[in-house]
Amino acid sequence: MLPDHGEHALALALFALTSVIMTWPLVAHLNTAVPGPPGDNLEYVWKMWWFKRALLDFGQSPMFNPDVFYPVGYPLALSETTVVHTVLGIPLTALWGEIAAYNLVSLGSFVLAGLGTYLFLRFVGCGFASAICGGLIYAFCPYRMSHLSAGHLPLLGTGWMPLLLLGIEKVVRAPSWRRGVSVGLCYGMLSLSSWYYAVIGGLLALAYVLVRCRPWKSRLLRWSLIRAMLLAGVVALLVIAPMALPVAQQYARGEASYDYSLAYVDRWSSSPLDYLWPNAMHPVWGSALTNAYYQNINENLLYLGAVALALAAIGLARRWRQEPTRAVLVIGVAALALSFGTSLHIGGAPVYLRVPPAVEYQFSRLMYVLTGRLALNKVDYGSMRRAGEIMLPMPGLLAYLFLPLANAMRVWTRFGVVVVLAVSAFAGLGVDALLDRRTRVERAALSAMIAILLLVDFWVAPAPFGHTRVVAQPVDRWLSQQPKAAIVSYPYEKTWYGWMLYPQRVSGQSIAYGYGTFTPSAFREHAEVLADWPSQQALDRLQALGIRYVLAGAASYGDDWPRVSIAMRDLGLEVVSSFEDEPIYYGDRLLAQVRPSEDVPSTELVSGDKSMYLTDTIYVYSVP
Repeated sequence: MLPDHGEHALALALFALTSVIMTWPLVAHLNTAVPGPPGDNLEYVWKMWWFKRALLDFGQSPMFNPDVFYPVGYPLALSETTVVHTVLGIPLTALWGEIAAYNLVSLGSFVLAGLGTYLFLRFVGCGFASAICGGLIYAFCPYRMSHLSAGHLPLLGTGWMPLLLLGIEKVVRAPSWRRGVSVGLCYGMLSLSSWYYAVIGGLLALAYVLVRCRPWKSRLLRWSLIRAMLLAGVVALLVIAPMALPVAQQYARGEASYDYSLAYVDRWSSSPLDYLWPNAMHPVWGSALTNAYYQNINENLLYLGAVALALAAIGLARRWRQEPTRAVLVIGVAALALSFGTSLHIGGAPVYLRVPPAVEYQFSRLMYVLTGRLALNKVDYGSMRRAGEIMLPMPGLLAYLFLPLANAMRVWTRFGVVVVLAVSAFAGLGVDALLDRRTRVERAALSAMIAILLLVDFWVAPAPFGHTRVVAQPVDRWLSQQPKAAIVSYPYEKTWYGWMLYPQRVSGQSIAYGYGTFTPSAFREHAEVLADWPSQQALDRLQALGIRYVLAGAASYGDDWPRVSIAMRDLGLEVVSSFEDEPIYYGDRLLAQVRPSEDVPSTELVSGDKSMYLTDTIYVYSVP
């Protein structure tokens, strides 16, 4: 047998090779394109560039950029900075540029997810092949593949979750300060991948510790464990604090206010069927499945896999008495319940029961008291109320109302990643049971067959959402040759997409718009005025802000363009130049089949009435 370090090196190589294959053609366009339609992917490509530029070129904090949301500037704490990727990716950005850095950290996240699961399963007793199979499930599940294609770089940081469980399991078995430090580092890295994972990972870790530590074996173990976990908390705090403090400051100033309606939050709930509905990104049967059942393809592709579920059932049946198995089962079931969000959903829609008016009235009274009077995070139930019908509340509603900071959680489907992790662990145990007492040849053949079946079930290549070429558009190249100035782009709603942030890196000009989870409050007042275009009031504001150029997309205005162009001429604006956008999006085989939805903005850019945003005729006007 190979020694442990030899097995781990082989596992690393296997996951690296499989990642290249399963994400194809990502590596073929390493420095030219990013997976998915133009959207959040280009936001994070811009951040990869900005973090490197601010820290290495300017020697300043990257947490503020004066050229976005001009003239207010952009405090980056208002959105996900995913510093695990942006900061640790700086060497890659410096060597090969921000496009390659984005793709490489995305690719590396699959290796880390698979390897982390493998290491956890090896530690709890699985064989090499069984641990590899568990890692394949977690690394290449539809949850991760869909977020790769949606450009959600922060959500690819799931590899720290199995490493967090591994660290906790080691501490529980033999507490030490070194193991406590490792737990704190893993949780810190998970949190700095995405603030969502700070909440999800914190609840996961707490539940795992509580389950694993009952009954207490001895007073010595108890106090040594408490000391190790307290040290883990201190380390995690030290790792997270530099990024959490700017967020807390923005929140204290009212800049990051969470005023979601209950109906809006409820939209981001998973359905039980989401976990069983076969892989909608599959190149063979995905098209038919997409048309047969509606899912938010960015958030609800939670399929656990037929092969994986069968293996997990075997693993649970054989190993349910083991303490780590029970702990993983508890966190998996809890995460499943929380992923259902605030009310029961089927096919993207909340389920309501028809009841007598008196019953609906009493139910609504109770809900108003619960959500508006008793809740820590108060919210108005009225947005969910329907005459003669009642919703079916899920456990996530109580979490949303009563857990501190839970009202910052918008997308509850993301708890589904913990469900996938639990199934991966159980499936690894299942493979281990199937391989038990077989010859070496039989084990090799059976494990290879299982691995192939798992990968076929989760297969999505070539990229289901296509690719976006990251290139400078002609208007951006022209702007880069002009003196430093401030610009604005119309129609204004066109700027409310992540892909509009990257051209600022190319042009070098200040932009009177931006993109993030929240926008600066001082800028929102400007935005309300600027959005009313073309008007004298908006022009007065442009002049007051010192805006030099207005970029207007003729195709984006559609039939309204003649009126808009005449109005701009009447306001005294003159055309300086015009440019035709070059196509940047190609290779899609899924988005065009999904009906455009406000829940999935990218579908509007691909097949909806905003598709002209991507290939426009841009007229550049000078502001008088």
